[in-house]
Amino acid sequence: MLAELLVGLVLGLVLGWLGYWRGALSAGGLAGVVLISSLTFGAAGWVWGILPSILFLSWTLWSRYGAARKAQLTDRFSQSPRHGLLQVLASVGWAAALALLHRAAPTARSVFVAYVGALATLCADTWASELGVLSRQPPRLVTTGRRVPAGTPGAISALGCVAALGGAWLIGLVGLLLAVLSAWLENVPWDRILLWLPLAGAAGGMVGCLVDSFLGAAAQGMYYCEQCQKETEVRLHSCGQMARQVRGWRWLTNEGINFVSSVVGAAVAAAIVAWLAHTDISW
Repeated sequence: MLAELLVGLVLGLVLGWLGYWRGALSAGGLAGVVLISSLTFGAAGWVWGILPSILFLSWTLWSRYGAARKAQLTDRFSQSPRHGLLQVLASVGWAAALALLHRAAPTARSVFVAYVGALATLCADTWASELGVLSRQPPRLVTTGRRVPAGTPGAISALGCVAALGGAWLIGLVGLLLAVLSAWLENVPWDRILLWLPLAGAAGGMVGCLVDSFLGAAAQGMYYCEQCQKETEVRLHSCGQMARQVRGWRWLTNEGINFVSSVVGAAVAAAIVAWLAHTDISW
């Protein structure tokens, strides 16, 4: 456990510093990445510890992709794109809790599948947000279908949906490959039902991402800055003026939505694999 904990600490420091250097993480976000990486490696091992790295790299790589155009398109990206400590913990908190649960129940397959589903949801949301905003077609609000400006919480586009599916499927595929590699290195049989993990990850990630969009459109607290004449997700606008709340619940922030959606994505992925195992469907 100590060796894995040290590996997680070193990997977290590398990924955290890379994100901080590239402007994707604040100092607090760097600390959060180190904490999550160390915890997952130390509590559950290298198979579990590697998977969040894909999410952390996605934050770093996609946040800088088309950054200049994003800042012009929407106020959401003209503010600091850095993930802070609260954002990191809220996003990956449920996955980290599942890693701790695995330590108490190391043979429970459903916990690993749920873990993959939670991370698939977060990766899908990241890819959809960072790439979907660059779509040439204005997105539509998921609740009404109305065309809205790019970056509006709860808005989806075809490009964003494709990106979300790609991110979620990638987490599921890597989870499968890591599980097979671990079994091969330990010279033990691997669970064939995990062949469905890419599908379960993709389905869980997409459902979780849609829940994220629905809550963003229907319940997230949104504000309007009279001075800039722009909607914003935060009460204190980037111009320094206090914005007026126009809809949603003040206490429901983007961080809270990320946590809820990861729980939903985890449950959907686990339910799919459990149903497939119960019906004895295998490849």
